[in-house]
Amino acid sequence: MADSHEAPAHAHGAHHGPTFNIYLTVFVALCFFTAMSFVVNLAEHTMGFGALLGMAIIMLVAVCKATLVTMYFMHVKYDWSKLFFIIIPVVILAIMMMIVLMPDIVVGWHHPD
Repeated sequence: MADSHEAPAHAHGAHHGPTFNIYLTVFVALCFFTAMSFVVNLAEHTMGFGALLGMAIIMLVAVCKATLVTMYFMHVKYDWSKLFFIIIPVVILAIMMMIVLMPDIVVGWHHPD
């Protein structure tokens, strides 16, 4: 008989992370997208595919791959609340750094050496 103090497996606060099947699915999707990039590049060079269209397709595929890697392998999908507290201070510091360095950038090039 189970102890009454044990929490059920799907209780509030239980860790919900990626499973091995999700990792395999993402891996197969990344392989497919990589193959798609090679096929588009080959079609661009052999069949006279438009260079601009080929580049646009390859960039779209790269964005999809980067999104998959970020969401699953960097655990952004599951740890967004923790990541949120890291991103906000970095954005504030980046804005402050731009403001602090602005006088050097704007005024600095007006003065002769």
